[in-house]
Amino acid sequence: MGVVTLGGSAVENYVVPFVFVAIGGILCRPPALHAQDDKMDVTDEGVPAEAVEESEVSEVEKAVEKVQEETEQGIPAEFTIQFGDDHDWLRLTSGEWLKGDLNWMRDKDLEFDSDKLDLLTFSWSKVDQFHSPQVNTYVFEGKIDVTGRAVVTEDMVIIETSEGVVSVPRSELISILEGDPRERNWWSTRLSAGFSATAGNTNQGQLNLYWDLVRADPRTRSLISYDGTFGYANEEQTVNRHVGNFEVRLFISKRFFFVPSAAGFLNDRFTNLKFRATPAAGAGVHLFDTKKVEWDLGGSLGYQYMRFLSTAAGVENPQNDGFVGFHTYADFDFTDDVELELDWTTNLVYTGIGNTNHLGSAKFSVEISDIFDFETSFKFYRMENPPPRQDGTVPKKNDYQLIVGIALKVG
Repeated sequence: MGVVTLGGSAVENYVVPFVFVAIGGILCRPPALHAQDDKMDVTDEGVPAEAVEESEVSEVEKAVEKVQEETEQGIPAEFTIQFGDDHDWLRLTSGEWLKGDLNWMRDKDLEFDSDKLDLLTFSWSKVDQFHSPQVNTYVFEGKIDVTGRAVVTEDMVIIETSEGVVSVPRSELISILEGDPRERNWWSTRLSAGFSATAGNTNQGQLNLYWDLVRADPRTRSLISYDGTFGYANEEQTVNRHVGNFEVRLFISKRFFFVPSAAGFLNDRFTNLKFRATPAAGAGVHLFDTKKVEWDLGGSLGYQYMRFLSTAAGVENPQNDGFVGFHTYADFDFTDDVELELDWTTNLVYTGIGNTNHLGSAKFSVEISDIFDFETSFKFYRMENPPPRQDGTVPKKNDYQLIVGIALKVG
């Protein structure tokens, strides 16, 4: 895998080959996936069609219809759901049925372990009905969590609990978690790496590592991440950058969230930054949220601390400032396997406008398997007015980075 870093506005000679490698990797799916596509039909929703026994489907349909009828007439206190099978069943909006086990549903996506098609991930909006005799936890708006067996219709979620049957509008459903609420279900991690090297007339290489750890329960999302880049050319170090992030997000509703604590950290030898920390607090809104596109917009108020490796005479070191932060994030799901993420952050430093900084990224990913993704990322770093070093040289305002790599995701 290749990693390319560009300094300032100059584009180095080896960028073009890596761009072609990235494009080729994105456009060419592995042969195994082509073979799979040739062997099976695909529904209108893009989900492989599965042949199931008509008798099994009939029993499940009868069970769902009976629950719908009872709901319309008013569910009595002693009512219990008579399930048509001991497996989870999904009815897609096209009419096809899938049999298996639902692992989770959140952020409008779900993971379903099909008996015949193995693990599938697709949009919850493609599900017309859900039949589950398994005990799951259903999370709704208004901080309501209900645990039990359930049937989900086009309009309602009907859950059989130990205290009786609970009926909630489907529009208020936020997520479904397998089994009773358990701490281990909240955690996930991701590790990606990219590397390039040449030897001979020119000896150079570069390594990029990214890792994050996320805890996402029904009401909160906590994240810590690290992004490191190391590079050399002819036995001289040319890149040494370390970026860290931390955030705690509280979901007030489907649309609004509050960030009581967040911070970014940066160490970059070649931009003369020994350490920059930006603790802040803020809030945001899901501005646009559909099955194909998600767009968040947020703002924050924070404090910025910067210490430089060296400074010219008369330049304050370290520097302490206040800033107003602006952040936007967009996620485009072209298919269930192909995704584009755009992220931009601006910290507008009102006590010293020259210290204003920006960080942007674009990541294009293609799912190779349940745990591996092929990724191509472009990153942009900018500081409006870098102070001169002790020797009088001034770091360039912009840095660009192109990364091609493989990501491992667990959880």
